[in-house]
Amino acid sequence: MLSHSPEQKYRACYAKLLRLYPKAYRDRFGLEMNQTFNDLCRERLKSGEGLFAFAFATFIETFAAILRENSSHIFQRFMNRSSTLFLRLVIALMAIAALAICGLGLPRMVADEVSRHPNGAGVPYTIMICGYILCIPFFTALYQGFRVLNLIDRDKTFSNATAAALRLIRYCALVIGAAFLAGIIALRIMSAGTDEDPAGPTMIAMVVMFFCLTVTAVSTVLERQVRKAIDLKTESIA
Repeated sequence: MLSHSPEQKYRACYAKLLRLYPKAYRDRFGLEMNQTFNDLCRERLKSGEGLFAFAFATFIETFAAILRENSSHIFQRFMNRSSTLFLRLVIALMAIAALAICGLGLPRMVADEVSRHPNGAGVPYTIMICGYILCIPFFTALYQGFRVLNLIDRDKTFSNATAAALRLIRYCALVIGAAFLAGIIALRIMSAGTDEDPAGPTMIAMVVMFFCLTVTAVSTVLERQVRKAIDLKTESIA
């Protein structure tokens, strides 16, 4: 019977062998490779040549290519996860540093300032309260950063969830940068006509503002790229 002919057996085995390729590679080249093998089998049968040597050599070559592609795929995924793992570590360290500053550093600085200037205790406490309020957008941005990394690991980089997370990171950075700008202006106004030199706090605020502007610019560019990819995917499906 035709279903039990050597040609059909070789074609069925080759089709099963192609399933060992990584999914992305199989979806891109699998159909074409299978069709090419079938055409070559028919040509050899028409010319009266045997199929065993050809099929054996093709299977060995394909199996070697499967090992190579799977190794490359595994290595690439490992490198991607390693990079996201490093970024997770950076975010975690930033969160730990912020918690240490808010829990230990800021209260101690306020206490020292109040002890030196008891008549102006309202200003340090106001600064501390504003610092705690700014923790809300800061930790929100860190959480959204974790979300983006999780989406990347799940191969959902170009998704609406990623775009929404990047947009929220941008908003948080803008809020923090605007708050520090307002703080610089207020500090300059309050220190005018006094012996206090606001150069140190101003420099720190400017560094924070520069960092916020950088985060805003990067998140904006990334969000636009994600949106473009989503639109192209939608157009291709339509």
